[in-house]
Amino acid sequence: GHTHRVISLALSPDGAKLASTSLDDTIRFWDVRSAKPLTTMSGYEGSVKNIAYLPEGNRVVTASYDKTIRIWDVEKGEQEGTSMVHEGLEYSLAVTRDGKRILSGGNNQRIRVWDLVLGPIKGHEDAVNCVLWSLDGNQLFSASDDHTIRCWNSETGKSIGEPWTGHTKAVVSLSLSPGGRRLASASSDKTVRFWDTRSGNPIGPVLQHESELCTVTFSPSG
Repeated sequence: GHTHRVISLALSPDGAKLASTSLDDTIRFWDVRSAKPLTTMSGYEGSVKNIAYLPEGNRVVTASYDKTIRIWDVEKGEQEGTSMVHEGLEYSLAVTRDGKRILSGGNNQRIRVWDLVLGPIKGHEDAVNCVLWSLDGNQLFSASDDHTIRCWNSETGKSIGEPWTGHTKAVVSLSLSPGGRRLASASSDKTVRFWDTRSGNPIGPVLQHESELCTVTFSPSG
């Protein structure tokens, strides 16, 4: 498999494939049931920091250390269209359920919405590590080095309520439950926390790990 640290994962819409990116500068695709490797994509100008599937499942979008966001045909292993170039490093990605908008966040403390009139969303006080759409597309969630999670109105870019606090170090990853009612967050403080997506209140037990976390994801069954 990978020859260096794995830094991001994405599950295909049908749950059959898993995409992984690594500091070995490759993207690998795996069969979820058998755990066997399927295909490998390489040749990037720098490692891919994050990856997300588009809704139809045959394309992925990537954010790379070369400061670009790109869309790729999974079967052909080829880039589609031109790269979306931005200032600074983009650490996080999310795609709307209709596949028409891409969300990215990075070390310039802004969230960018691509192919949308709405400009960068400001509010975090440090790098944005993860962004995630609600199931209905009306809200988005972001996680930051400033130790907080924030909820936003995706149409206006305005913050909904106050920042969600609880983590004591950078929040590095978010995952939405299949039903959309719970949000899981992973942090450098070695914990996974759960939140009510409607109220922003913490719910359930805090999961304590022995080392810093890089990512978190719900299983399809929740």
